[in-house]
Amino acid sequence: MFKQFLLVAAIASLTLATSSKADCEYALERGASAESRSVSLHSDAAQLAEALLDDIVTWLSSNFDLPAIKQRPVVEFASKMELARLRARDRTSSQGFMESDGQLAQREVVALYDNETRTILLPDDWGGTSPTDQSVLVHEMVHHLQNVGGLKFVCPQAREKLAYLAQDKWLERFGLSLENEFDVDMFTVLITSACMY
Repeated sequence: MFKQFLLVAAIASLTLATSSKADCEYALERGASAESRSVSLHSDAAQLAEALLDDIVTWLSSNFDLPAIKQRPVVEFASKMELARLRARDRTSSQGFMESDGQLAQREVVALYDNETRTILLPDDWGGTSPTDQSVLVHEMVHHLQNVGGLKFVCPQAREKLAYLAQDKWLERFGLSLENEFDVDMFTVLITSACMY
């Protein structure tokens, strides 16, 4: 009887060990699969962003006083937490547009442009298929063209005015507005982009 008990216990423990190992392997495979899906989604979104860049540059240069520079920015993706962290770091190193107005400073960071690396950072969930998503890329492309074109501004927040105006005009093409999509009204943009010392 004791031998039977030991045999049953040994079989049960082997079954549990095999089952646990299978569960771990399944979890690893599932994690790797989710990661590869994420990489695939980012790859698809990055390809879509790249495909849109030339059209956006052409549209911006024909509708605004911006150079039609074909030098593309790097497009990367980051979590919303990482975007917020980078924005906070940027605020501590320079006086920025988002910091100059309490209401806009409280807004969630939607995307960023890094002047030094010429990189647009889009949120992880950016799909690029909606006019709203595309308008975010338009906004950041304004900053890229301002940067690469060597445009100068009286103060850092002044460069935001054109970016928001372009974003709003892009949205208007689809019957949308900056205020409805992002809760940013043009009066606030005009006031906060003014250089007041």
